[in-house]
Amino acid sequence: MSLLAEVLFSAEKIEIDQINQKVPELKLSIEKIKSELVEYTDNVYIKYSGRPKENRSLLRTAHNLEEEIGTLHKHAENVTKKELLKSNKELGEHIDTLKTIDLSLKLVLKLCEVNEKLIEYTTLQTRKEYLKCKQIICYLEDTLDAIPQDEQLQIVEELKGVVRERRIGLINEIENVFKQKIIIDKDDSVATIKIISVTDSLEQALLAMFYNESVIFVLSNLAKFLWNNFFIPIVDNIVDIKCEQNEIYFLIKLEIIDNNKKSVYNEVFSNLKILLEFLENLNFPLSSTFTTLEYIGCDIRDNLSELLIKHCLEDTIPSTVEGLKNYKVVIEETEKLEETLRQHKMFAENTTSLIEYASNIDILFINKKCKEYSVESEQIMKKDLHNLTEVGVPYNPDNPLGCEVDQFLQCCVSKNVLELLNYCEKILQTAIKGTDVNAGRLLVTVQNIFRNYTKFVPEYHNKMLKTIPQQVALFHNNCLYISHKLTEWNGIYLMKLPSTLNISSIDFEVEICQLRQTGSELFSSYVKGQINQINEIMKGSGLVGDIIKELQPVTEKCVKQCLRQQELLRTVWHKVLSYSIYNKTIGIILNSLCNCLIKSITNFNDISSVVAEQLVEVIQIVLSRGPKLFTNSREISIYVPLWYKLNEISFVLNSNLIDINDRWADGKGPLALQFKPLELKKLIIALFKASDRRDAMLAKIQD
Repeated sequence: MSLLAEVLFSAEKIEIDQINQKVPELKLSIEKIKSELVEYTDNVYIKYSGRPKENRSLLRTAHNLEEEIGTLHKHAENVTKKELLKSNKELGEHIDTLKTIDLSLKLVLKLCEVNEKLIEYTTLQTRKEYLKCKQIICYLEDTLDAIPQDEQLQIVEELKGVVRERRIGLINEIENVFKQKIIIDKDDSVATIKIISVTDSLEQALLAMFYNESVIFVLSNLAKFLWNNFFIPIVDNIVDIKCEQNEIYFLIKLEIIDNNKKSVYNEVFSNLKILLEFLENLNFPLSSTFTTLEYIGCDIRDNLSELLIKHCLEDTIPSTVEGLKNYKVVIEETEKLEETLRQHKMFAENTTSLIEYASNIDILFINKKCKEYSVESEQIMKKDLHNLTEVGVPYNPDNPLGCEVDQFLQCCVSKNVLELLNYCEKILQTAIKGTDVNAGRLLVTVQNIFRNYTKFVPEYHNKMLKTIPQQVALFHNNCLYISHKLTEWNGIYLMKLPSTLNISSIDFEVEICQLRQTGSELFSSYVKGQINQINEIMKGSGLVGDIIKELQPVTEKCVKQCLRQQELLRTVWHKVLSYSIYNKTIGIILNSLCNCLIKSITNFNDISSVVAEQLVEVIQIVLSRGPKLFTNSREISIYVPLWYKLNEISFVLNSNLIDINDRWADGKGPLALQFKPLELKKLIIALFKASDRRDAMLAKIQD
């Protein structure tokens, strides 16, 4: 071996000996400082008996040990590179130990740093440097959470508890600062906000609140207070706003003067600008790019835009052409307000634009007009139905089948129907002169008005239509008359509308069908109710069953009651309904009474001569009073299908077998036209006792 090699080898042996000697000493030192640090931390934060300088002394010792470990680690690596480790097992074991105590030292250093930060936190809190306090809290939480689970001591959990307490205390303190510096109050109709002028601590508090957080609850609550007690009242009510300022505070006070009325748009805009100017006094930075007003704006900007559009700008839309020409002033003022809202960060670039809404004045104008038309039409529909007037052409007796296709038979309609038709006709005349968009919108509005008629009127006048026959008849006529006029309009107005209208239907066919159907259904339902009433009355007439021994007084009473019911209908319907509809309707109702009498009589198995005479008297009441129900009494048989049969049954009840035989006339007489053979045979059997003559008569009655 050369001299140089021997020297190098001797040097390396010295290093190995130093490492083997130093590592155990370091291990003991680390254990000692770790124990002292735990005891210190326990004393300071658990038993409250330590001093900050002790932590700094331990921290310096730990840093010195860290340097020694680094030096030894470097020497050990050099030795390892020359493969001397293979010949020295003790050195390898010390290197492993060195790695272990290095991890322990890192834990010791973290605990020392935590203690140092807690000491710093106390100092910063005293100086009210809340942002730095919040940063330290976040750093401590991250540091303690990063300690591996297998390395954690009981003291680590205790330190986490200490940090949690510091966080809660900090939050409470900065929230108290906010409440002391920004004082809000609401009393009845008065709301106030006072901002204390000395704001250094407030700015620090806000910065601390926002650091590492997405929500600032006190600012969110302030935004809610502003929304409910300033922004909404400014737009929805007449208010008085006053601002005060001195060396101590800035103050704004809003008082609601009238909560049932709104301010005009320019007063609303002016009051909003006053509020925005005041809010600049609490506009502090929350970060390098974000402020308190931007935060508040995030909470309310979309709602504020909608509030201004629906509760303010909608009211400015003119309802006259002259007003439309002067609307540019509103557009200019709206543009200025929106720019102010953006300057104060209450609006962002993506907030629904006020000026864009106001600039669509042509569409807004026609939409408002159409809404007004719809509202006004409902006001007309609410008017009493019984204020009536005559329309249509008189009935021509020489043309009993009706009138020309384009004519409407004379009847009465509600005066409000004529008013409604005149109103809608003016809308159509406006549509003819308008642009394609306006014409289409106006046409759809008229269509909707008449569709609404079939729903709104039956609902609004529901009680009257259920109980008063005149009202039902008038509604029926109203629907038919409106549908008749709409048919005329299809030829008069719709052909003059722009051919480029982009709507699915440019006629009134749907509305015509709907009106006719609704009017007919409601009227038919009422007529069915009258028929059901007659059937119920006749159930108590004593003519029910297949046996009748004597005719009770109630029979005549019930028949007369039914006739009185129809006579009342004649009084209220005769001049209201058209000639044909009136007679057809009263004929249907009278026919139901005839049917009740005929079915009851033909159902009896035995009718004495006395009862037969009494039944004839009852039938005679119907035969004498029935024709008077009709416009022309001679036309009763046209409208009452069972009229002749009722006459024939009265004849049978009051005749002998010879007369019946003559009227049967071998199946060719009047009786044969009204009775089937079996039906007549049953009636004869009930009226006449068994005899050869009866049998002969029955034998002659054949199909």
